[in-house]
Amino acid sequence: MDQELKQIGKLALQLKLTPGLLLNLELLQLPILKLEEVVLNELEENPLLEMEEETKEKDEKNEDIFSDFIIEDGNIYLYEPKEEMTLTIPTSPSLRDILLEQARLELNPQEFEIALYIVDNLDQKGYLTVSEEEIARKLSVSAEKVKKVREQVKRFSPVGCASYTLSEIFAVQMEELQISKKFIKAVEKLELLKKGKQRFMKATGLTEDEYQKFIECLKRLDPEPGNLGELNTIITPDLRVYLKNEQLVVKVLFFRQFNLRINNSYLRFATTGEIKKYISEKYQRALALKKAIEQRNETLKKIGEVVFKVQREFLNDGKTLKPLSYQEVSEKLSIHESTVSRAVKDKFVETPFGIFPFRFFFPKSVSRESIDKIKSRIREIIESENKKKPLSDSKIAEILKKEGIKIARRTVAKYREEMGIPGAFHRREKE
Repeated sequence: MDQELKQIGKLALQLKLTPGLLLNLELLQLPILKLEEVVLNELEENPLLEMEEETKEKDEKNEDIFSDFIIEDGNIYLYEPKEEMTLTIPTSPSLRDILLEQARLELNPQEFEIALYIVDNLDQKGYLTVSEEEIARKLSVSAEKVKKVREQVKRFSPVGCASYTLSEIFAVQMEELQISKKFIKAVEKLELLKKGKQRFMKATGLTEDEYQKFIECLKRLDPEPGNLGELNTIITPDLRVYLKNEQLVVKVLFFRQFNLRINNSYLRFATTGEIKKYISEKYQRALALKKAIEQRNETLKKIGEVVFKVQREFLNDGKTLKPLSYQEVSEKLSIHESTVSRAVKDKFVETPFGIFPFRFFFPKSVSRESIDKIKSRIREIIESENKKKPLSDSKIAEILKKEGIKIARRTVAKYREEMGIPGAFHRREKE
């Protein structure tokens, strides 16, 4: 338990850089700009490291070296891609745009309508201003359905939007960071902090040491997830993917170039055991950072290769996408599905047809066929039917079932209506 709490105390958006799996997982889920913050934070905390801005232009032959991070002769070198990899957009994407883009990728049409109503009723901080019951009445759906969609929206990025209280925001952010359930449970009694430390500790069962770690954890959470700040004026892709001579190329990109250089003067003055221990610890922190970034880049590259072997057609036409799930990718790479989810979260991919959220390349499927393809097939069946004896939705479902697409009659009806195609009765031509 003590070891678990030690890890929890070091888990944060700004990261305490320690060796191990925890650091690897946290760096994996960070997009480039957040990863840069982590490195800069380490520069501030580690006196052995100094930053030198790189001014020399790189040779053309170095174009393919995007993520080298090398320690040589006491120096740590970090390489970045060309400047044009950062895309500045004219206006900041709004919180609404960001959340609805994720909703389109994750939810079915009915769920999307609920998510749309939820998003349109968020305040500037990201809090939901109407009750689930009111939303259910407005949209004529069950409160359970609204609750389910709201739980999904809360886990979109930025995490915590659509919550009602600060405790709820902190709880979902802790869940996403896989923090101890005891800490998540303690968040439910957050209001008791106003009445004193001892009362809060008694109510939550936290020890003195746990209480201190809990407070440190809270400081690194975001109480206003809907307040986007200025970060969203820039989209920086984490991957570049394209075809070169019909060969798939996947490159992991990095942020602006600088060197991390170990200050050798500290090594010369390390005359006592205590100073040597201090210097050794700081040096190991730098090595841990190097290893974690290398692991992050390797994992991103492998996932990108698997994804775009499936989505290869998109790199040719910018349109075609095949159904793909996190589970399929995890099985091919023999890694956990949550690792794929972390790697994809908040990441962007540069393709020959523009920059897209990584999640864009994981379209949902029905019987392993994309919804768009199923709609297209339904349209084809209806266009080729006998106009004097048009096919019912049930008959269309049977035809699709014979083709290996299991779909309910009501789903056929829903897709048909979404395409603006009338029912069989209204399609019948008079003799």
